[in-house]
Amino acid sequence: MNPPKRGAWRATLGLGAVLILPGCASWLPFSDPANRVGDALQAHRYRDALAIIERTDETHPQYGLLTQQRQGVLQASREYRQEKLALARELSAREDWSQAYQVLEDTGDRVAEPEPVDALLEQLHEREARTLRARLNQWYLAQAKALLETGQLDQDLAHHDDHRAIRILDQRARLRQQVSDGLTELGDAYADQALWRQALVSLEMAQRLTPDRVQPASLKRARKTLDSARDRARDARQETRYQHAETLVSRYQQTGRLQDLLAARTYLTQHDDTYLDTLREQVQRWSRDRFARTMAQGEALYAKGEYRAAHQLWQQVAPLDPENVELQKKLERSERVIRNLESLNTP
Repeated sequence: MNPPKRGAWRATLGLGAVLILPGCASWLPFSDPANRVGDALQAHRYRDALAIIERTDETHPQYGLLTQQRQGVLQASREYRQEKLALARELSAREDWSQAYQVLEDTGDRVAEPEPVDALLEQLHEREARTLRARLNQWYLAQAKALLETGQLDQDLAHHDDHRAIRILDQRARLRQQVSDGLTELGDAYADQALWRQALVSLEMAQRLTPDRVQPASLKRARKTLDSARDRARDARQETRYQHAETLVSRYQQTGRLQDLLAARTYLTQHDDTYLDTLREQVQRWSRDRFARTMAQGEALYAKGEYRAAHQLWQQVAPLDPENVELQKKLERSERVIRNLESLNTP
């Protein structure tokens, strides 16, 4: 919302004061606070307008009228501030940083409550700094990679006494040092912000360029922090796997179903971590016992002539030991007997 035009404010405040206090018209030409408030609003100087209102003495004929206008000035100031904040965000989105800063600095001097303006100004400065850091880091990393990939060139050029070779070697040495310094500075900045992965990449590359320099404390801290983070992530994964394996084992203990035993056995086979060894050995022992019992049960059924039941039982237990030669023979034998019996029963 645009503030009232100068003439409107004078009509509202100045004329109102005249109508309410006609005997005080002699104040207006010389020091009319209503007119000065109108001028300030016309120029979007809301802070100045409020200051004029607040400095007006209670004995002044326009004091009551100006006091009534205070909330309107504050509202107009807020609407103006919101408009300028939106403009600054739009400018920053286009990376027109200078214009955005100029808008905010100008707005901060005008509005009655500049705290949101100051906050956005700080955010934009940090955003620009972050963007610039990323781009500088990208350039330094590209230069470092090129220098490292052409490292043999330094040794080859060293065989020449020609001044051109010497000049290039000197340039490469200075560039190597410059890039290393730049990456170290950026790596330290990343470490200060606890951006450890970016810090590690930059600092390790700097160390590769100049391996003789003392490792910065930030590099050691980045390695330690990331190692700790990886350890915590690994521990969390291990705990999750152990709990899942324990759940599968407990389920088999409760149900005794072959499918639950197979589920636990499959999961433990897929994850061969040593911390699962105890559970794995227990499940393997159960698998061997279950396999042996089922093989014996099948033999008993087979001996009683229940060939189909024996065959089905052996098929069910086969996943516990699929390479077992004895089991394969029993399956082949029982399947052959079943086929023969079926052929006899066929008219």
